[in-house]
Amino acid sequence: MGLMDIDSAIVTDLDNKTTSYTAGQEPWNKNLDGFNIEKIGTESQSYTPDWEKWNGIYKTIPELKAEIDTFCRWVIGRKLTMDSATEETGNRIKGNGKDSLRKILMNQKRVSKICGDSFAEKVKDKAKRLINLKPLDPKTIRIEANSKGIIKRYVQIIDKNKPANQNKKDPNIIAEWKPNEIFHLANNKIADEIHGIPETESLLKIIKWRHQVMNAYSVILQRYMKPTYFYETDTDDETEILGIKTKIDNAVTNFENVVLPKGTLAEVKNVRTAQQATLDPMPWMNFLKKYFVLTSGTPDIVLGESRESAVSSGELNFISYKERVIQEQFDYSEEIKAQLGLTIKFEEPREIAIESANNLGFNSNKRKQKIETKSKGKIANA
Repeated sequence: MGLMDIDSAIVTDLDNKTTSYTAGQEPWNKNLDGFNIEKIGTESQSYTPDWEKWNGIYKTIPELKAEIDTFCRWVIGRKLTMDSATEETGNRIKGNGKDSLRKILMNQKRVSKICGDSFAEKVKDKAKRLINLKPLDPKTIRIEANSKGIIKRYVQIIDKNKPANQNKKDPNIIAEWKPNEIFHLANNKIADEIHGIPETESLLKIIKWRHQVMNAYSVILQRYMKPTYFYETDTDDETEILGIKTKIDNAVTNFENVVLPKGTLAEVKNVRTAQQATLDPMPWMNFLKKYFVLTSGTPDIVLGESRESAVSSGELNFISYKERVIQEQFDYSEEIKAQLGLTIKFEEPREIAIESANNLGFNSNKRKQKIETKSKGKIANA
């Protein structure tokens, strides 16, 4: 047994030891060496969008669909501003025969946000005038560039719904176009890439985390509301056990009670998740929701849910979002002018700060009128 002599105690030297580390080599930073982020290069010569993957995510994840749809609606707006020549051309453009120019531009912008790229064939008459824009399936379009990264052609490759073209050297190619024959939108293109970046790419892990915990939580709730029961019968006869099972199943289905002869069931046990037996997943889900909103760039107030702590916070978020929309509108107008030769301006978002001020002024006037009315009433009564 130790003598426990207080004189044997020693004192640490934290004052010097905690200031003698080399920057970045501190013990608490060593675990960061095992945290690796994937290296991602650029495709500068050949690329085909993975449309089915990203479209599946878009159609499955409601918050992502709402974010992309909302942003595209704000960019396109309610009305296109065009000069007379552009309006005349726009009236001829029908897409698949049932579209309008505004709907086609909306569709192209939305597809480019979903999978990174959207394509439409520029159909022209004999006089080389644009008469239509026909949207194309992104999963069948391959972008091909030369060694210097300059796009040289677009080809449509075969898919299971289309027959092979036996008249070409490559039977997998069923159509091809020169660069100026395709209206191509590349979302947030970077470096020497010949394609765009899906809006969903950076949000994918957040989406998976949130829906993972939502699925797990649904099981917890199900186990709490409807536990699994284990019945011990006083018989091993399969026919008798099946009869007991049928009666119990019918009783549960019809919300009835069960009366059995004494000794038929030896014991009944249930397995359920107790209400306070697990970690509460709601803070994590709410954090992931806020994180998704932050990284997507579309604030709650635009999506129809205002959770800001103050009106000023909501207005600041809206101003930031509005600037993003306006920048996208300018970029889109430039793309349309450069590729289609059409002069189109989009309707800018309304000014929320002015509307708030007007509403506050209106409410102030109403309060002022009420006060004056009450004052007049008191004077009359006096």
